[in-house]
Amino acid sequence: MADVMADKKPALRAASLSGAFDLRAWMDKARAMGQLEEVDGADLKFEIGAITDLNAKRGGPALLFRNSAGGKDNGFGLLTGSMLNAATLGLTMGFEGALDNQQVVDKVAGYLKSVEGHAHDFPVEYVKTGPVMENQRTGDDIDLGIFPTPVWHELDGGPFIGTGCFQIHQDPETGWTNVGTYRNQLLGKDVVGNYISPGHHGHIIRMKYWAQGKPCPVVMCFGAHPLFLLMGSSDVPAGVDELSWVGAVAGRRVPVIKGPVTGLPIPAEAEIVIEGFAYPDETMVEGPFGEFTGYYAGGQKPEPMVRVKALYYRDNAILLGSPPCRPPNDFSYQFSVMRSAAIKEAMRRAGVPAVKSVWVSEAGGSRMWIVTSISQKYAGHATQAAAVACSCQAGGLMARYSIVVDDDIDPSNNDEVIWALSTRSDPGKDFSIINQGWDNPLDPLLTADDKEHGRLWNNRVLINACRPFNRLNTFAPVAVASPALTQAVKKKWARLFS
Repeated sequence: MADVMADKKPALRAASLSGAFDLRAWMDKARAMGQLEEVDGADLKFEIGAITDLNAKRGGPALLFRNSAGGKDNGFGLLTGSMLNAATLGLTMGFEGALDNQQVVDKVAGYLKSVEGHAHDFPVEYVKTGPVMENQRTGDDIDLGIFPTPVWHELDGGPFIGTGCFQIHQDPETGWTNVGTYRNQLLGKDVVGNYISPGHHGHIIRMKYWAQGKPCPVVMCFGAHPLFLLMGSSDVPAGVDELSWVGAVAGRRVPVIKGPVTGLPIPAEAEIVIEGFAYPDETMVEGPFGEFTGYYAGGQKPEPMVRVKALYYRDNAILLGSPPCRPPNDFSYQFSVMRSAAIKEAMRRAGVPAVKSVWVSEAGGSRMWIVTSISQKYAGHATQAAAVACSCQAGGLMARYSIVVDDDIDPSNNDEVIWALSTRSDPGKDFSIINQGWDNPLDPLLTADDKEHGRLWNNRVLINACRPFNRLNTFAPVAVASPALTQAVKKKWARLFS
């Protein structure tokens, strides 16, 4: 039957639901802030992707696409650009204010530190129903083609329904519930691709099921409050339940429904959710797809897929898109902020002192270019900081350049970083190489032979771009107005610098 709840729809909200995890409530607030614009009639084939990319490169507002050309006129929408700037990222995490990159990273790092200690206080709350269950389809009535799914880039192998998505797995050995963000190509009305890079938690869990000869159950969410995407794409340690982290950030437990098919938790206020299984040795040709590195490095080849057993969605459901491409892209800002904050917090836990700020550049795919500013306390401090930044869980994957600068340098300001590199580092003394670091098959420098033989590693350079420690007091002074003078001049001549 097309709608197994046609005779008995639930109320719009279950009594215990708060609305805190409702994408539509988020959109109302974004609209009130001037951070949401509607786009009517854009074409699903390439045009929406190009608009989304241009908007990302200006750090623009969220875009709500309606009545998209090439789609079905059925009332569904598509949202992109949900976290392109400090305003919308702050809305998602619950803070406000006009913040620069360092302030945003510090704010998020503080959140992560707090969440780590309090996530256990926010376990998921099981409820009987919720808005996501307004429509339910099973069997032959499943059709993912009803949603406005773009072909995002001109060389993509087809439409990708899962970009601003997340999927939920449960470890068969420990019961740990993991939330991760991986891409999903629409391969049929009830089949989606499920490419997960080796080493990611979703891949590790999936392999455990397959080693037992069992299909891997999965819940995939293609539309929800951006906080789920943010936490699902963050580098949290194995064993940590990201749904509890979502609850801790929001300050209230996440309402979930026990999946009728898989038993996995389904966020009750989500927009579009599927339940299904990934079977051992069952693949379909997937890709290519323009990825976060800015290349089509993954190619087109057989990859695991998921057979959809149930589809749930709200009336007038909204698909959340966050397509990658040459950075900066739709999710590079949020990735850079979250990864920078996670690395800063990891360095604190590792005992590296006096770390002022960290920035993982969007231009480096929000992974490959890490800059850390420190206040040097001892000889070797800069090298220690560079090594930890690119070796911890949050910074370890695909890191290629780990640069450390003094605390007078803003790591997110490329002009300042290049100036420090040019004037404070000696390539003959201040560059060190680490071989065989953790890499990703999407790295364009890996060859087909590397991938075939499992050589999934890279080399990375540590760069000390700080003033020599033994010359801190004698190094040439910087030719720049003091902070006090700068502030006084800006205040007195405000009309010139407003």
